[in-house]
Amino acid sequence: MKLRDLRDKSILRTTVLGLIVILFFVGIVFGYYHMLYQQKRSNIIQAGRILARQSANQFEAYLSTNIDLVKFTAYTLDEMIREGKTEAEIQDYLVGQSTAIRNAVLENSTGLYGYIGGRFYSGTNWEPPADYVATARPWYTKPMESPGQLTILEPYVDVQSGNTMLALGKTLCDGESVISVDVSLEQMQILTEQAASQDGSDIEMILTGDGTVVTHSDRGEVGKNYTEGSGTLGEEITRRLTDGGAESYYEFDHDWEHYIVYDARFHDDWHCLSVHNATDVFASLNQIFVTTIAVVIVMVLILGVMLAVSGRRALAARQAVAANEARTEFLSRMSHEIRTPIHAVLGMNEMILRESRESRIRNYAEKVKSSGEELLKLVDELFRFSGAESGKAGIGKGQPFTAPQASALAVDDNPMNLEVLKSLLKRTGIRIDTAGSGAEGLLLTKSKKYDIIFLDYMMPDKDGIETLHELRAQMRNPNHQIPVICLTADVTERAREKYLSEGFSDYATKPVDPARLEELLLKYLPEDKILPGGEEEQTDAEIQTDDGIPETLRPLAGVREIDVNAGIRNSGSLQAYLPLLKIFYTSIDERCRELERFLGDGDIGNYTIKIHALKSSARIIGAVTLGDRAQALEDAGKNGDTEYIRAHHAEWIAACRNLSGPLAEIFPEEGDQPPKPEADPELMSEAVKELRSAADDMDCDRLQTIVAELADYRVPDRHAAWWKEIEEAVNNYEYSLILKLVDQYADR
Repeated sequence: MKLRDLRDKSILRTTVLGLIVILFFVGIVFGYYHMLYQQKRSNIIQAGRILARQSANQFEAYLSTNIDLVKFTAYTLDEMIREGKTEAEIQDYLVGQSTAIRNAVLENSTGLYGYIGGRFYSGTNWEPPADYVATARPWYTKPMESPGQLTILEPYVDVQSGNTMLALGKTLCDGESVISVDVSLEQMQILTEQAASQDGSDIEMILTGDGTVVTHSDRGEVGKNYTEGSGTLGEEITRRLTDGGAESYYEFDHDWEHYIVYDARFHDDWHCLSVHNATDVFASLNQIFVTTIAVVIVMVLILGVMLAVSGRRALAARQAVAANEARTEFLSRMSHEIRTPIHAVLGMNEMILRESRESRIRNYAEKVKSSGEELLKLVDELFRFSGAESGKAGIGKGQPFTAPQASALAVDDNPMNLEVLKSLLKRTGIRIDTAGSGAEGLLLTKSKKYDIIFLDYMMPDKDGIETLHELRAQMRNPNHQIPVICLTADVTERAREKYLSEGFSDYATKPVDPARLEELLLKYLPEDKILPGGEEEQTDAEIQTDDGIPETLRPLAGVREIDVNAGIRNSGSLQAYLPLLKIFYTSIDERCRELERFLGDGDIGNYTIKIHALKSSARIIGAVTLGDRAQALEDAGKNGDTEYIRAHHAEWIAACRNLSGPLAEIFPEEGDQPPKPEADPELMSEAVKELRSAADDMDCDRLQTIVAELADYRVPDRHAAWWKEIEEAVNNYEYSLILKLVDQYADR
């Protein structure tokens, strides 16, 4: 083939690739913006639904006692009228009833009053002014329009008290008499104002069916009728009230502002409305959209310039070697320019996958992730073809180093997280102690000086923030000012600000990225304890079959739920991955039973803590989708959304247990193995002695070594149950329980 043909094909190939990249990013921009818009809109609607329904329920509860009061009083007065009771008897009854009510529960009421048998009665002995005509007042005329029905009047100013009131009235058996009670709206007005200030809505209000404002977060609006306005926001809201059912929402633009309104109905045609001005929210999304478009335009310009440069070089090339060098340089430069925004897009997309619980949005995000990863692979192939990057001098991220005599403490209630940290730190030579709770970690800090502490955020009883605050407050603690790194599954920028403001030195997301861990060590360990390391040894984590799965893990080759190589990367090596996988396999049934027990008992707090730990375990072994679904359950627990948990819990449990089959092939039961020799009394006594010493020193490495060495033997039947408890306590780093069990050895 001629040089000219080779050159033309090269230009065509790079041009096509450039167009593919451009189209991909344009699709990402519009898809990502659409997903963010829908997510923000959904969040606002959900918040409005909760707030509006809560206000409606509060208002109904507030009125219910007064409604029952009017009905009971009307029933009694009907009997008194039929029995021909005197005016004095009726007056005494109303006074006594009003006094009892106001002294007991209805301090918001002005007492009972009415027009009975042709005269006005007041349960508080109030004397109306001379021009007061009872039969002309709304509290009398409105009930007379609906005989026998309890009537709730629109807000009005009470003549007696001067306060804004609601009147509840009902006609009596003679057809000419009415009994009523006034209910103050002050308490409901206060609740409405508090709801707006605490829950972030812009306006909270209660409207009657004809548009009269009963309560409003702006007191100046109370009493207005929005149907009488023209061009106001209130008129726009009232005009859009529809007969869409007990709950509905709608959105509209008014005066260059965008509003989302949620409407919860009660008492047939009254409305509790939560109004959100979403202009600024969507303006920020528009800014992201414009910024992203600008990035794409810059990329297109860079790509166009690079294509032009490459074309000129290709046209100027007269020899095959020169053309090849031009192509290599182009591919190398292009891969660098493209990979950075791809990683940024995939990072933002990962936040959507972790935070969104809407299946449609998650489906879009999964497709973005899949397409992005495929594109990244293509770019990486081009990069490898064009040559590797030049290295950097000195000790940097990804280069081996050692930390002589450095010591670290890891505190986490999830044993798998602790195993991962130990594995990742092993090659640095750091001595690491572990604790399974905040209280246990604080105990260790009092007796030993550490160079760095890794502290999990979400733990039962005492979380990471509480533990950190206690440590900082212990002025005589040798680790009072030691750098403390927060371990968390929260990847948002808001989380970073939160942890730093609470006093953490830094934070790392879980599963812990080995490169991020080394970066933190280089940043916070004393300089005199960091030395350059030698070349890393090759591990069998890289001995793979044709499909990229290590031979040891062949049964997982067809299991889509587990990304084996991601699990190996999270663990640091295949040798470290296998025991973590086994811990997951052997503990998953018990953990699932714990979750089901907590859910059955309605203990959502402990359910949330346990699903948090299982989420972390799933992500460590490479079960990313399983971990993301656990994240959604955890978020629901934090938000008190038990409906979501009950709808998705069983499906998640089934997905976990479905992994038992292929994992059982990797970790066969004892019966599938050759028989082991029984451990004699001398060996058991020596093991007990070593266990006691290691537990006293809180030396988790020695404890696990003892358990591993005894695994080559069969524990005598009389000690089998006791040994199983020992193994579980060692796996959970429960040092005090180990000492207790060791003391029980002679009795077993």
